[in-house]
Amino acid sequence: MSLWLADHTAVQSITPTAGQPRNGSTGRQNAEEMQRFSPPPSKPETDPDSFKRMGALILSKRIAYADKTTLSFATNPPPLHSSPNRGSYRCTNSCLTEHRVHHFPSRKSKAFRLWVRFVQVKRADFTAASVTVHSVICSAHFTPESYRQGDLLESQMGFRSKDHVRLIADAVPAVHLMVSSSKPKDPLETGAGGTGGPSATTASASRNALHRKLSLSRVKPELVSVGTQTERFERQSTPLPSPVQSEDESFPDVTDRFDLSWAPDKEMCSESSDEDNPEEPMQESLNDSNVADKFIVCLSELMCLFTVCSVCCGETQGQIVYQEGTYIKIKQACTACGYRRFWQNQNMLHRNMPACNLLLSGAIHFSGCMATQTIRMLKLFGLQCISASTFFRHQRRYTIPTIVQTWQDQQRRIITELKEIGGGLILSGDCRSDSPGHCAKYGTYSLIEDRINKVLDLQLVQSSEVPNSTWCEIEGLKRSVRFLKDQGMQVSALITDRNRQVAKWVREELRPEGTSHFYDIWHVGKSLQKSIDAAAKEKDCEDLKLWKPAIVNHLYWTAASTPNGDPDVMEAKWQSMLNHVQDVHEHSYPSFPRCEHPPLEGEARDKQWLEPGTTVYRGSTAAIKLESLTSKKTLLKDIRQLSPDHQTFSLEAFHSLILHFAPKHTGFSFLGMYSRLLLAVLHFNENGDRDVSRTNSGEARYAVRYPRFRKGGWVVRPIKEKPSYEYASALMVSLREAYMRSPQSLQEDSNILSSAAPAPLSTHHKIAKDEAVGEYLQRHSRFKQ
Repeated sequence: MSLWLADHTAVQSITPTAGQPRNGSTGRQNAEEMQRFSPPPSKPETDPDSFKRMGALILSKRIAYADKTTLSFATNPPPLHSSPNRGSYRCTNSCLTEHRVHHFPSRKSKAFRLWVRFVQVKRADFTAASVTVHSVICSAHFTPESYRQGDLLESQMGFRSKDHVRLIADAVPAVHLMVSSSKPKDPLETGAGGTGGPSATTASASRNALHRKLSLSRVKPELVSVGTQTERFERQSTPLPSPVQSEDESFPDVTDRFDLSWAPDKEMCSESSDEDNPEEPMQESLNDSNVADKFIVCLSELMCLFTVCSVCCGETQGQIVYQEGTYIKIKQACTACGYRRFWQNQNMLHRNMPACNLLLSGAIHFSGCMATQTIRMLKLFGLQCISASTFFRHQRRYTIPTIVQTWQDQQRRIITELKEIGGGLILSGDCRSDSPGHCAKYGTYSLIEDRINKVLDLQLVQSSEVPNSTWCEIEGLKRSVRFLKDQGMQVSALITDRNRQVAKWVREELRPEGTSHFYDIWHVGKSLQKSIDAAAKEKDCEDLKLWKPAIVNHLYWTAASTPNGDPDVMEAKWQSMLNHVQDVHEHSYPSFPRCEHPPLEGEARDKQWLEPGTTVYRGSTAAIKLESLTSKKTLLKDIRQLSPDHQTFSLEAFHSLILHFAPKHTGFSFLGMYSRLLLAVLHFNENGDRDVSRTNSGEARYAVRYPRFRKGGWVVRPIKEKPSYEYASALMVSLREAYMRSPQSLQEDSNILSSAAPAPLSTHHKIAKDEAVGEYLQRHSRFKQ
């Protein structure tokens, strides 16, 4: 079975016509039936313009009829919260009285606070914490502009249920209800500028009005192709009435008996009524006008739409004349009347590029999916899609330049923001290799500005550009600092790990310019934990394992309790730990003469003190071993440079995020790797400062995790709100607009990027295949004897 993607606009162009067979009758039977009520047959009009004019006229009549007969949703929800004071502004309608209600948007959206403020106008005690899953606001408080105009039009034409008309993403209630003696207008019938709302009438009057409207609107439209509709006329010379109806016309005059696009004898309802699934949510589509909804259609069902001629209702047969990836073009021809037309399932971008082919490549790339796996999955499902070679061609020519341009625009905005903030930059920097060990192909050096928690710069270094892969980190840092200097920015502080190459270069190049270099505590503590674990396995040193968490915590406290970063104080605090574990709390350091904790007695003592460092007692070996580990000159020197305020944990989280876009088990080209790194940057900058998720009562949410490094221990972590992917939607829009504007410009940008990329590692002399195979067979021939 073959499956195809179908744009909803393309599907609407092949909907059944008025002359299409119904109730099991054939096309010939319908034609004979039409002949009894029609003028003498004449030559069918096949001029496309005439069909367009006729279709436009009938469509305008359909809309005019729908405006008079369809049921609008002037509705109110149940009361938001119970209150003893039921004033005139109280909204008493609910879903029980057949009214429409809307739930509050997500708490992380900007519209949520505006909804709360709207309620607070009439209820001062209403707060954000008052909002629950049952809190709703009726549609009478919204203007027609708050709804999606396409949904409104489809509802008025009878193609969409009233309960499925969706609000726009940033819709905010703006109409406050007051008691009125006159009957208010329906908010969805007042036009574009309507702001009225229903009055607080009795429930019985509302139900009667509802039933009256329902009796007028329960008609099911038969969809008509605008370009191929034929009309049925009685034998009279009366012309078609005007589609514009006056407000004084009654219902029998509104229904035009000559307009067969409507059949009043059929009920307007969907196959699955709203009563069957009252709580089923609508599938929200992207708020991007450039990305249309798409559906999966089986080929057999698609070809059934081309079996009846739109002019004479004769039998026809569709034929696929062209197919390219997701694109399909079908020809329909009628041998009886000579009618012929071509249909395609999607639009073309800039002459000859199928829109869905390019957008599918963009969706795969921008979401960070692996192209070969995604295409294999689609083909296994039977969905016609692009090939892997087509994707990589689109990636090289179009999607990579789009990503690079988007990142450059964002980087310029970040630099402008930092210049407005003022002061020197506070950067966290570290390098990530694309594979473990000392044989990495790429090294990625990233800089995050800690004050705004955003990636400021990213440099990708190929191992062929430096002596070996261990030099990628220092080379990436040099390039980033050079870029920042070109932008006129000064680095005030740099926080890194304990890489000795980086420390030497910063000491010689950046420190004379006023840059302070600090070490991240986590990297120092990680190395210290490994040393203590190794020492605890030695004889008579088992007690060190019990003291390991306290020693590491003391390392963090040493830096955190010294906000000015005084190196002498931090060194004294660290060395005082050796006395503390032996129950000695008075020290010989002038900058830190005694411990700051209160007396440790009873439950405060959860570990046994280590014995003083002699050679007699059992605990002496542990104390001596601990002193040898914590008093190394290199460690004391690094502790003097611990960062008291800023750390690199955000940078480590960013490196973990890169695994989603560029996993280490997959090899990428230089530009392919660079583009996926930039996607990780765009995602991190958009979601790096997410708030903690909260319950309906406003309490923060937490989760207990058992990470591997804890070795059975647990940690409590706050649950963040769901990430946003607006950057991916923006990339899809930019890709489409840039291609429609000029594909050549994208290809020129691609050529510039390709010329700046380093040569692949496999550019050495290549041996001929025949020669290589011959040597292989000769080398292994001795094993076959």
